[in-house]
Amino acid sequence: MKWTGASQRKGTLRRLEADGKDVRAVTLYTHTFVLFEDGRADEQKQPFYTATAATPQDAEALALAAYQRAQDCLHRMSAKGPALIECVHCGLQRRASLPTLPDSAPPQKRERKSERKLFGLLRF
Repeated sequence: MKWTGASQRKGTLRRLEADGKDVRAVTLYTHTFVLFEDGRADEQKQPFYTATAATPQDAEALALAAYQRAQDCLHRMSAKGPALIECVHCGLQRRASLPTLPDSAPPQKRERKSERKLFGLLRF
């Protein structure tokens, strides 16, 4: 199947897992697709999905299944974390823009006690 309107990226993750009393190295394969909007794929702004599996073929198959589900989905997004929202139907994710905090007033300069005493005695 041709992936239309999506950019793909493959990768690997290596980590250590406990296996009883031993620790063993495990390699996981990822397959990410990012849907195009405005002619370019930007994972920071556009919807994406990352599948993780034990083999590259399994990761690609999982990503393809998610891609096919996402094509006909209405995408009802729900918060998954502070900076991530996820579709409850197909699993497609999008980075949530963090709310900007209002600029606080600059901190006021603290007067030293000696300056307060001196300025309190002087009358202009």
